[in-house]
Amino acid sequence: MRKLWFQLCLREWKLILRDYRIVSILLGGPFFYVLIFGGVYLQGRAKHVPIVIVDQDHSHLSREITNALNASENLQVAGWINSTDDFIPLVRREDAYACVVFPPRFESDVLAGKKPRVGVVFDASNILVNGSTLIAIRTFVTTYQVGLSRERLEAVGMSPWAARVVATPLESATRQLFNPTSNYSYFILMGLVCTALQSVTRMGCGIAITKDSVVQWSRSFPGRRIDYVEIFVSKVLATALLVLPVAVVALALPFVLFGAPFRGSFLVLLAALPFFLLIQIGFGYGYAALCKSSVISTQLHLFMSVVLFTLSGFTWPYYAMPAWLRVIAWLTPLFHMNCVVRKLAIVGAPWYLLYPHLLAFIALCAIAIVWGFWAVRELMNENPAAGIPE
Repeated sequence: MRKLWFQLCLREWKLILRDYRIVSILLGGPFFYVLIFGGVYLQGRAKHVPIVIVDQDHSHLSREITNALNASENLQVAGWINSTDDFIPLVRREDAYACVVFPPRFESDVLAGKKPRVGVVFDASNILVNGSTLIAIRTFVTTYQVGLSRERLEAVGMSPWAARVVATPLESATRQLFNPTSNYSYFILMGLVCTALQSVTRMGCGIAITKDSVVQWSRSFPGRRIDYVEIFVSKVLATALLVLPVAVVALALPFVLFGAPFRGSFLVLLAALPFFLLIQIGFGYGYAALCKSSVISTQLHLFMSVVLFTLSGFTWPYYAMPAWLRVIAWLTPLFHMNCVVRKLAIVGAPWYLLYPHLLAFIALCAIAIVWGFWAVRELMNENPAAGIPE
């Protein structure tokens, strides 16, 4: 009996190991997920978050606290600005995520025994960033060497001036930009919609292309010369005209139906969306040609959807990823769509701050068109009948 079961298992192993696609997903998939997820969350929290300082006091105490903030592994002082009005452009360019403001007479008020407030203005459009940033700043401001009384500090040799400064509790006053209520749906909903558009477009194209062939094309247009460029362009054009209106409505629903804010230009979003969809169409054809099967192609899309969503920056800040993962993320269209939609909707960024992502769309679109054309030609030739058998 045991010999029989061993023979049955051996036969099944041979069937599985004979197909590289099954081997790649079944045996290599878990390690691939661990590598990507482990790399993304390697730091454990967002570290070295860039912040800026508005120092209206220019005192010894304000400089000391600034140095303490910069020494923290959670924060990094990216520079000094004149007022909080200069902070908003930095947020839109993602050059800084928080601003610490030391008011006039800050040190004098501390020495007078008052409780001056340190202002904290931060970008609330990214829930994952602002939470850790705010906690880190508050920790340094409100607990700046507290817990030691003035008398005890003087007893261990600290000067009366220094003891008085250290023993005085400080307070912080916070202000959230763009998402003052910390509404999580504003942050995550549009990203889920973009992920859904990516998945359904790729899977739909992967299934559709395996149902066509040069024979069927010739039957539809008898006497017409087979032109693969014409075939490819017609397929891409027809698919794009079909999915583009659906994508526009789907992207508009979070703002129209669920009340998410949209502070930027919807025309810029409409300009970026066709490139995003063309990339998905080309990649959908490319996946199908690699898999040689609509079923396996669909499974591969589902397998990759979690990874691409993780790399898009919705579950973890892009700048907090290791350098090698940032390179991979930059090569994924969903990452750029995430940046465009979030910056337009929540931050209200103008189009000229989005040009790196728009240029990336153009480059990725060119790659997708070349890959898609190759895939269409391969599949149409390899499938002379009415579809590749599964």
